[in-house]
Amino acid sequence: MAKPSKKLRVLVGEMHNHDFLWFSSFEISKTATTAPILHNYALTYAVNGFSHGTYRGCSPRYKEDLALMSSYATPALPLGQAKSTRFTQNAINSKTLRTDDAPGGKNSPALGWRIALDPTWTGTDVETGFKFYLFAEDSFKPASVIRLGKKGCPIRIQWTEIAGAEAIFCENPVVPSHAVNPLDVAGNIVSCSPLAIPPHLVFQRAEIENDWFIFNNKHKIHVPSRWLDRVANAH
Repeated sequence: MAKPSKKLRVLVGEMHNHDFLWFSSFEISKTATTAPILHNYALTYAVNGFSHGTYRGCSPRYKEDLALMSSYATPALPLGQAKSTRFTQNAINSKTLRTDDAPGGKNSPALGWRIALDPTWTGTDVETGFKFYLFAEDSFKPASVIRLGKKGCPIRIQWTEIAGAEAIFCENPVVPSHAVNPLDVAGNIVSCSPLAIPPHLVFQRAEIENDWFIFNNKHKIHVPSRWLDRVANAH
């Protein structure tokens, strides 16, 4: 009996940050660190040019936002070894612009640090940058330049569309060639390597069974359940 399949539009994105890329993956004391993995929600917002939304309340509403977008990304992993740089910052009172009005009255700067990912470039001897996959509607044309992170770092993306992409339901375990958001998994997670990164954890490596995948040469792409629901509702 032939396995069921679904035709989807999928692109491979290879991205390079042309400046220091900084966002707070996690914080310890006064040090904010950028992990070398990009959450798929941040990528999806950036690729779709969705900069902000207005809602009543104080909690993000990812479900409502993502439903308005024409594409959906997987998390991005570095192509090679990602390097980082530590920047020292002097925290002062933003209202008085002074450092001597802290408790105790000591004129002592409150030093802090942020660790950002170094700029990456194409055409170098060492493989750099990040790779991810993008599920997109037929009419959507992804931009080749976006901004990402707290300082709006310029990002250049090279897109390659996978021709004739077809999703197949697999009962046996498969290890995707990309990181996975656990909220996008409809099947069973056999094993995983989690990384806690806001707004919730990401699997750097996962082994998944009873779910949908796309196979194309070296690409083994897990199809997010969120996108499958979108395609099913469209038809």
